[in-house]
Amino acid sequence: MPLVDRKGRVAGFELRAPTAWRGRGGSAPESGVAQAAAIVAAARLAAGEGRKILVELAAVLLEHAAVQAQAGAGVMLCWSGAPVAAAAAQALRARGALVGAPDGPPERLAGAGAEVARPDFVVLRAAAGGVETLLLSAQRWREALPQVPLVACGLAGVGEVERLLQAGFTLAGGQLDRRGEAHAARPLGAAAHRICELMNHLALDRDTAVIAQAVRADVALSYRLLRYANSPAIGLARGVDSVEAAVALLGRNELQRWLAVLLLGAAQARPAAAALQEHALARGRLFEALARRRGESRPQALFTLGVMSRLDLLLRVPLAAALEPLRLPEVARAALLQRRGDWAAYLELADALEGEDQVALEAAATPYGDLAAVWAEAEGAWAWAAQVMHTDARR
Repeated sequence: MPLVDRKGRVAGFELRAPTAWRGRGGSAPESGVAQAAAIVAAARLAAGEGRKILVELAAVLLEHAAVQAQAGAGVMLCWSGAPVAAAAAQALRARGALVGAPDGPPERLAGAGAEVARPDFVVLRAAAGGVETLLLSAQRWREALPQVPLVACGLAGVGEVERLLQAGFTLAGGQLDRRGEAHAARPLGAAAHRICELMNHLALDRDTAVIAQAVRADVALSYRLLRYANSPAIGLARGVDSVEAAVALLGRNELQRWLAVLLLGAAQARPAAAALQEHALARGRLFEALARRRGESRPQALFTLGVMSRLDLLLRVPLAAALEPLRLPEVARAALLQRRGDWAAYLELADALEGEDQVALEAAATPYGDLAAVWAEAEGAWAWAAQVMHTDARR
């Protein structure tokens, strides 16, 4: 699950280990140690570009040398159960990892030694008590350790993520979905309508000259198209210096992708807007890659499906209202609004990837190959989305 920072950006991810590995007591069997080491190694490899990967494991696993050997910079390791041994915390930090504590009475760390009593961060998990319980726990920790960074996990919806970031949490993670969101009916902004009009030109198979003329009539759109065409994410062999050249070189499929990305940028300001945009882009890229695996005739249309699945959260309008100006195919509307039809399976897989039901995830991944292949595509999709967001932020 993505972890969002105070600037509303995706700062990293939580890599969830099986529940048994998070609560194991006593000695750890060799099989458990090997699997835990593999998870920590995966976290180290996934960390990069300033991103953090959070993993929670039982203290007995973190105390094993084979697990410690896989730690590295960018990895956030939280122990569970009894406090981790001071020597283990020291060894993990020596390899560049951060060592955190789970929620609980802060005073239990008092006799654990300086390496454990001063955690690098504290993980607070949402439970039946919801956000209010997390805020009370945060108050206890701030009284005991005023400077310790707080990380909230398992939140139900982007609204809770934003609320806890505004309350001073360093990172907040959970499913970036619409739970708890109540969007009033409101008209789309003028910028969003212009983008929808261009998307409809493509849907109606209008001549590219018409599309180029419509883009040239808007200075901001012209600039953004040229910026996109010349970005590393597109990778054209030569520079593009005119709207007409950009339209011709990109082609209809890439123009459709650009407009979908642009529609995300028309979102109203909200604290987690950047994270939602990156999430939507990653979904779109993942759906397109999986569509190619399945042999879909127009895999690029699945990119649009993924992006549109988060449009209501970004535009802060009901999804039906956000989709109304667009000439989407019926199979896309049925999937997005009613979760039915052939394309609904892509949305179900995305939900499973972001949830904690391993059985449901394996079942949802079956049509696309095996689960390992789906995870690999998802990792690539997030990397691509991060590149697009980074390129946009630099310009």
